[in-house]
Amino acid sequence: MERTHFFDRMFLMRAVSRVQAVVIHISAIGLVIASAAFATSWETSSMRTPGGGLVRIGMTRQEVLKELGQPQRARTSTHSTAAGGKSRKKGSSSTYRADDGLYTITFSGERVVKIVVTPNRD
Repeated sequence: MERTHFFDRMFLMRAVSRVQAVVIHISAIGLVIASAAFATSWETSSMRTPGGGLVRIGMTRQEVLKELGQPQRARTSTHSTAAGGKSRKKGSSSTYRADDGLYTITFSGERVVKIVVTPNRD
């Protein structure tokens, strides 16, 4: 009885060597990882509102609420703003849904400091 190896069962044709099979598997894993990297989120400096307005880094919370209304999801946290960690500043983030994905706007105090886009995965 002849013993078969994993790669022999995966590639029934004997024309593909074990080394070639390993290279093919590693390449496939690389493609999966690369495609996942392109599907992640990214930062932007501004976003267009459904009404044609523009939300930019540096705007106040009130300006954002005026342009976008109430967020779909809001989160508040307190973080250190000084090197020694003594000064505390309130920060928060608000998430809005748009046609092309989710926009998470991060505030430090009352100003927008970061806008992160997460595309729809449909």
